[in-house]
Amino acid sequence: MSLSETVYKICLGFAKNPWDAQDLTQDVYLKAFRNLDSLKDNKYARDWLFRIARNTALDHGRKHRVRQIFLAQSRGEPAETRPPEYQLDHAESLRSLKKAVRQLPKKLRDVFILREYGDLSYREIAEILGIKDGTVMSRLLRAREAVRMQMMEKEYEKK
Repeated sequence: MSLSETVYKICLGFAKNPWDAQDLTQDVYLKAFRNLDSLKDNKYARDWLFRIARNTALDHGRKHRVRQIFLAQSRGEPAETRPPEYQLDHAESLRSLKKAVRQLPKKLRDVFILREYGDLSYREIAEILGIKDGTVMSRLLRAREAVRMQMMEKEYEKK
């Protein structure tokens, strides 16, 4: 996965929709360019860029939480060629997953999104968040378990 794809996926994980993620990705690169002189060592440029992506997306989420809800509802997704029953079930599962991720405590959510959306290594996540590798592993385990439990509860409620 390329660097720009990873930045986009990190933004998507926090933004929850592709339009905002695209805008955030552009903002990330603009901020990085403007603050290039603050990068002390080029070998840390990748982690530095991912940290900017995370912080930019979190700032956006704080500022636009209510606005995002209304905009997402008003935008229509492109029509799929799959049967309507599949589309409905898939959309419902995706909403449940996103809700489960949003309900995670911030520390768990950050690790989960950086790993599952950004596909970053434990070492990279540790450097971005300023925590130890073992902490990343334990938080990721707890986050995955919490999401799994939320999804199982939702499935049980449907039956």
